[in-house]
Amino acid sequence: MELIRDCNLLRGQYAGAALAVGNFDGVHLGHRRILSEAVAAARDAGAPAAVFTFEPHPAAILHPEKAPPRILGFRQKLDLLEGAGIDVVVCPQDGHEILGLDAETFVRRVIVDGIGAALIVEGHDFRFGCRQRGDEAMLRRMGAEHGFSVRIAEAVTFGDRPISSTRIREAVRAGAVGDAMKMLGRPFEFDGVVAHGHGRGRGLGYPTINIAGGDFLVPGDGVYAGRAVLPSGTFAAAISVGRAPTFHDLDRSVVEAFLLDFEGQAYDQEVRLQFVARLREQRTFTDGRALSRQIGDDCRAVHAVLGQAI
Repeated sequence: MELIRDCNLLRGQYAGAALAVGNFDGVHLGHRRILSEAVAAARDAGAPAAVFTFEPHPAAILHPEKAPPRILGFRQKLDLLEGAGIDVVVCPQDGHEILGLDAETFVRRVIVDGIGAALIVEGHDFRFGCRQRGDEAMLRRMGAEHGFSVRIAEAVTFGDRPISSTRIREAVRAGAVGDAMKMLGRPFEFDGVVAHGHGRGRGLGYPTINIAGGDFLVPGDGVYAGRAVLPSGTFAAAISVGRAPTFHDLDRSVVEAFLLDFEGQAYDQEVRLQFVARLREQRTFTDGRALSRQIGDDCRAVHAVLGQAI
């Protein structure tokens, strides 16, 4: 897959492309329908399937204080786009200029003159251009003027409502990672680096890895069944998100995981946690022995959940 970070390099070299424009945070099932229609049309026409997107989220560029936490890191998003069959991704290194363009200028400069798209595939709620003034009607009108067609993909629903990145963020924050998995089409994942912790898990007989993440979405406090993907392999995991209430000395939520069937240490390694199901809420235990017994129960529950999970 080709990645273009400078829009000034676009010279209509992807003439005939089927193009999808959007942030695609999560690359959820709704996004995947849009992408699949663009890829199918591109293959039929013998043309590239292209995506125009931003990194980071447009809100993080224009109003950082209002930006939602990211569901995906940029590398992971690119991997998912490539896995969906996309041939080229246009993602400007500095999005300020493009985000400042009015809708008509964006269409002429990027879609027509830059990419040379013949088909635009979008979702039902698509908006574009400065202050989101561009809509489906404007896009169709400009398509008739500049010679490209427009297709609106049918919304994919969950619980009788369209799937959206906002709904996924709400589900994850509420701890409803099972619902998030159904909307994403895969488990919600949290990327980070294994950091040094307080060593309490080792003292309880369950040494954990502590994960330092970036500006990514974090599940609500609780204990979860999931997996940890490390350079050395993938391991079943009991994942805790919270402030360790038994010990009363954390002023913020931390993410840590006990990896079943893992030996050794993983400090400073990249790790990807996959959240499959919420097992229970965070609780305060009378002492370390009671907490250790509960962790043993959690590990058995992890085995039971993962034996049934997709």
